[in-house]
Amino acid sequence: MKMKYQFCLSSLVMLISAAAMADDAAIDACRKAVGEIAKGETVKIELEQKKGLAVYEIEVKAADGSEWEFKCDKATGKIVEKEQELPNADHPAFAALKKIDEAEARKIALKTYPGTITEVEYEIESDGTPTYEFDIKMTDGRKMEVEIDAATGKIVKAEED
Repeated sequence: MKMKYQFCLSSLVMLISAAAMADDAAIDACRKAVGEIAKGETVKIELEQKKGLAVYEIEVKAADGSEWEFKCDKATGKIVEKEQELPNADHPAFAALKKIDEAEARKIALKTYPGTITEVEYEIESDGTPTYEFDIKMTDGRKMEVEIDAATGKIVKAEED
């Protein structure tokens, strides 16, 4: 009887070890893919489910003050989404793409979602679109996250927070 348990235990340990090695290989593939796009300090790696897909969320802080967020498919090691958050609207990467200024973007967001802007982020999305992302505490008490395309002035995303 004792042999049977030892065999089961050793088999379980081998399975766990194999799974850990597969996870290490997946993380390494994702780190490599991220490193080809962004140079800097990795500040977070977290496994999450996104639309039924196991992805690593990897955040990198670059020397120029920008922060990158990547979603990397655990199964393939390929980047499925990336976003660059810049410290301000005058950052060269954002300034080169924007056509409307922050004041105009604020007016657009508050016209549709009246309230108080509590936070602003300056982002370049996966497709290269520059966006102002506003967190708005609306007059009715709800909190909204609203993204305005900095090139066109259109609302590209609005969701309750």
